[in-house]
Amino acid sequence: MIVEIEITIERDMLMLGETFTLFRPVYYLITIFLVCNFVYVVFLNNKIKANSYILLNSFFFVIIGAMLLFQQGIIVDETNQSGDTVIFDLTILFGILFIVSFIFQKKKKGKA
Repeated sequence: MIVEIEITIERDMLMLGETFTLFRPVYYLITIFLVCNFVYVVFLNNKIKANSYILLNSFFFVIIGAMLLFQQGIIVDETNQSGDTVIFDLTILFGILFIVSFIFQKKKKGKA
């Protein structure tokens, strides 16, 4: 029993110096999103329709939401906690809203 406690203490002390990098992919996606917005504002403002760009932005938000849900799953698993069902439901809602907005945009293009 004493050996187990010593191993647990040593393992916990090793984890104190680790860098927390689980949200790094989310920040990479946000950076790409901001660069795309910058390119649109500076160079493509008159060449791409606003509706198409809003749809692209919505897609980025769905991807960011999914990445956050995935990273939350990793953190919850490592800390031995239970996940948040509201976050899962909101991520599903993001996907549904994106699909519905995509369908409505295609219908408007078909009528025009």
